[in-house]
Amino acid sequence: MDSQILVKAAESFGTPIYVYDLPFIHHRLSILKEMFKDFDFRLAYAVKANFNKDILSVLEKKNIMVDVVSFGEYKQVRSVGFTPDRIIVNGNCKKREELQQYVNDGVFSINLDSYEELLRLEKILSKPTRVSIRVNPDVDAKTHRHIATGLKENKFGVDFDTATKMIERIKSNKMLDLIGLHCHIGSQITEVEPYLEAVVSIKYFAKSMDLELSVLNLGGGWGIDYGNGKVLDLEEYKKKIFPLLKEFGSTIVLELGRWIVAPSAYLVAKVEYIKRTSSKIFIMLDTGMTHLIRPALYGAKHRIIPLYDVKNRKKIKADVVGPICESADTFRKSYTMAEPKEGEFVAICDVGAYGYAMASDYNLIPKPKEIIWDGEKLSISS
Repeated sequence: MDSQILVKAAESFGTPIYVYDLPFIHHRLSILKEMFKDFDFRLAYAVKANFNKDILSVLEKKNIMVDVVSFGEYKQVRSVGFTPDRIIVNGNCKKREELQQYVNDGVFSINLDSYEELLRLEKILSKPTRVSIRVNPDVDAKTHRHIATGLKENKFGVDFDTATKMIERIKSNKMLDLIGLHCHIGSQITEVEPYLEAVVSIKYFAKSMDLELSVLNLGGGWGIDYGNGKVLDLEEYKKKIFPLLKEFGSTIVLELGRWIVAPSAYLVAKVEYIKRTSSKIFIMLDTGMTHLIRPALYGAKHRIIPLYDVKNRKKIKADVVGPICESADTFRKSYTMAEPKEGEFVAICDVGAYGYAMASDYNLIPKPKEIIWDGEKLSISS
């Protein structure tokens, strides 16, 4: 996105603001469509990454499916027009009344996260229901421990022995239709090998159980470049993963979120002032960890770009921080950039996933506005 658009947004709507680039999202969708053109492929957008209604509306019009992990997300996607047959329900702790609603509405699939959840579902069945089983292949996704989900120590999914018992029980229940297996090993994965290991393990498990899968759901987790050059190599993914997928002969589902929306957004902030101490320089912004918690929670490092003329500006090394009453309220430490002046704007990049979606009201600092760029005009998100 052109920096002048971001400046115009800041001047028009104030700061801090999230600015979403809808044309970028359309571009990502076109890449996926071309990449999987030889498969029966369905994208189920991971709503947890960003539940903005304008973005969801774009996806709804593209006939995309969605992956929800809570009843709140379910109501959100229904409110913008998603029909139940385009909704996959995930989550490791589904309440009875929520399961009942999913059954009554006839969602595309309830992805069972445990044997206990299967028992709970059986007690409230009122009509035939499609299910998948989330298997945990004990694969190290080589990502941050907070977003790794495919190890046996993680709370998500079941091991293959438990999955075997669940399959046997489901087969004996005429009200349940096992349509597939689901596997999501983590988020922000930048290496292909963990995916290869997971797909191979599912292949052998399905073969051992003589399962003909209508759906193979590989979850999501494709990593993006946050400025360190590390990104999932899609050509390598195609080379190593696609031959295995063709052996399944199933509908392939991906639950991508971050890869689609993260690079589409910027958190635009104003520089309040530069604080100098005997040992540090601090660039004080009017946004903080309550608006973007990823640096504090995950140690994430987002690129920060100046939205001012950097010519004839000296470079300084400073901690870029916010107004929150926590020492963790730091976006970057010892970050080198052209020295800004009070009142000038900067943009924190790649914040479209797990940005506003994880914002809080801590310190009672208001959440930022969300601004939409549709390629022609800027507007406040509905």
